[in-house]
Amino acid sequence: MTSQRRARSVLATFLVLPVLAVTACSDGADDEATAKSAAELTTPPATSRPTTPPLTATTSAAGDGRPRLARSRGGARVSTVATGLNIPWDIAFLPDGRALVTERPGRVRLLSRDRKLRRAPLARIAVSARGEGGLLGVAIDPRFGTSGNDFVYLYFTTASGMKVDRYRLRGTRLRRDATILDDIEAGAIHDSGRIHFGPDRRLYISTGDAGRQQLAQDPNSRNGKYLRLDASEYRGDGGTPEVFSSGHRNAQGFDWQPRTGRLVSTEHGPDGDDEVNLVTRGANYGWPEVRGSEHRGFRAPLLVYPQSIAPSGATFVSLPGSSWSGDFMFAALRGEQLRRVRLDGRRATLNRALFTGRFGRLRTIVEAPDGSLFVLTNNRDGRGSPRAGDDRILRIVPPVS
Repeated sequence: MTSQRRARSVLATFLVLPVLAVTACSDGADDEATAKSAAELTTPPATSRPTTPPLTATTSAAGDGRPRLARSRGGARVSTVATGLNIPWDIAFLPDGRALVTERPGRVRLLSRDRKLRRAPLARIAVSARGEGGLLGVAIDPRFGTSGNDFVYLYFTTASGMKVDRYRLRGTRLRRDATILDDIEAGAIHDSGRIHFGPDRRLYISTGDAGRQQLAQDPNSRNGKYLRLDASEYRGDGGTPEVFSSGHRNAQGFDWQPRTGRLVSTEHGPDGDDEVNLVTRGANYGWPEVRGSEHRGFRAPLLVYPQSIAPSGATFVSLPGSSWSGDFMFAALRGEQLRRVRLDGRRATLNRALFTGRFGRLRTIVEAPDGSLFVLTNNRDGRGSPRAGDDRILRIVPPVS
């Protein structure tokens, strides 16, 4: 079980709070085309909210003491948890319901169990924030909180390249412990930057081509790949990562499908032809030799978006009780939307845009322990149109099934 999945199983103490405001940023100008599909479906505007309050994470109505997941009786409900962030990039939940949020200039922020953003950062990381770089992904050790394990992993760019460092979270201080992965080229574009623990408890790392397309097909380069580390490596002194897959341009979001355990990923195309991929061990996804639906000897994508939406962070809705349960959700930057995809084998039976244009550029989406979905906006990275309060942390209560 991944650390995020384990965190979701903890009894959440989140309550519905008043709506606040927020700020955000994004990446990849050349990854984003201009038009949106006319077939996009959007949710009702903010004024069309149901009068019945959403279900929240308390005990079940049956009085049996079981936690009640956050589910809305009248369609999806959106609130603003925090405002004024500086280009937030990732969010990861701790087993006790708190969350860590990264900001690209190098700050790690703490969100409390009652969804209050701590003003002082837990740490300031020395990063190179050139172009799309900076402090990017964050992951919580699967054994965090047991046997003295207090490990947190951060993925970021430096002047000499990208690396993954292990930190220790003690109280309200995050202290560096060791570098576990480096020798990854960084560029002004295409740094990928997402890290997650898989169901196998290995650490998966997505790397981009750093603007040098040929690296994705170079077996001697760690760029344009999915890499993974074993527990003995990420809890030890690091090591040589396994190249899980290759031929990636800029894969910014991934998660494992409930029940099947399949790894599903989003990926930016060059000027359109964004992809959703089923990532399997040893497969080559063809960049820069091929693009679009026809992959001629390389692994073809599940979905292609000819007009770029710039897909980024992603999650499956793994917890039950929602009409979205089992669906693959991902944030889109250029598309300024969430995307909801339902997969049946290699076939998408649903592919729908949500909230188009309502919140601007969206960086990632993560399922919280109570079943709600947390989304980061990215409107202050120089490519968006910032609004008062940007960037923000949003909380979505999914519709009840």
